Amino acid sequence: MLSPAFASRFLSLPSLFTTTRRHSLPLSAGLPTRRGPLLSRAAALSSPPPHAATDCNMSSLEDLVFDNRALKSLPIDPETQNYVRSVAGACFSRVRPTPLSNPRLVVHSPSALHLVGLSPDQLSRPGFVEYMSGNKILPGSEPASHCYCGHQFGHFSGQLGDGCAHYLGEVVGPGGQRWELQLKGSGKTPYSRFADGRKVLRSSIREFLCSEAMHYLGIPTTRGKLEHFEKSRGDRGCLSPRCSAGSCITSDDTVTRDILYSGHPIQERCTVITRIAPTFIRFGSFEIFKTRDRETGRVGPSVGREDILHQLLDFVTQSYYPQVCIFLTSSF
Repeated sequence: MLSPAFASRFLSLPSLFTTTRRHSLPLSAGLPTRRGPLLSRAAALSSPPPHAATDCNMSSLEDLVFDNRALKSLPIDPETQNYVRSVAGACFSRVRPTPLSNPRLVVHSPSALHLVGLSPDQLSRPGFVEYMSGNKILPGSEPASHCYCGHQFGHFSGQLGDGCAHYLGEVVGPGGQRWELQLKGSGKTPYSRFADGRKVLRSSIREFLCSEAMHYLGIPTTRGKLEHFEKSRGDRGCLSPRCSAGSCITSDDTVTRDILYSGHPIQERCTVITRIAPTFIRFGSFEIFKTRDRETGRVGPSVGREDILHQLLDFVTQSYYPQVCIFLTSSF
């Protein structure tokens, strides 16, 4: 557990969290190297477990190596029923995706799915569509949705969360790098509010195309991160600026959408996107502890829970910013 002084020093170092540079700060970039308990913990978290996928040993769908450290490290909502609610004292709620009728593949990205170590022959299997639509649960997967807050239209909105997305778990891919696998458009969660938990083919195609375009235009994405990682294995812990879309799967199920908000709604096909990133933890993940907002009067659902704040801060630092652990461990 980080001490309050440690946390204060940590939060006063924004320059170490910059993601605007194409390559993140390597461990050897002039930082102290004295080891301590915190650094040892960071090293353990960033080490690949046995049997992690390698380039010469790609995985089948059923053999993906899940290492769901976020669920092991952070508090989980004890309520297991799936209904809309305010979730206090937890970072995740366990909830399964809602199955689709007659799911079928629209498009997939072999290079994005390579991140998690999927063998190319697995992408044409019928099971691929079943797993990546949420109709079946991958062995080792632990579906959940993430609790976070945020601002909308310039005002603090309080609890938002994964209203249409499901964390499947963290997969150890080639070279031992961990990737969070997420389904978007996969059904209602405790954070859906008044929505139906679904995405449609129109917007899902747009997200997939944007993901591919950014990658091939050279804009940093998780795939660019892997290329850098494979060239220099020293840096295992920093977040990439953009996630990658691995697949787009549509169905016979439909939802109502008024595209232009003109009073002329239409029926659109329910569609699920597979998304891949080092983590989907964000700034809003820390806003669940926000005190009462002066403009809106809203608070975060876990306001006052400094124990969970430090738990989340420990996890993020040790998992994704080990260079910060080195720097701060040497300073105290």
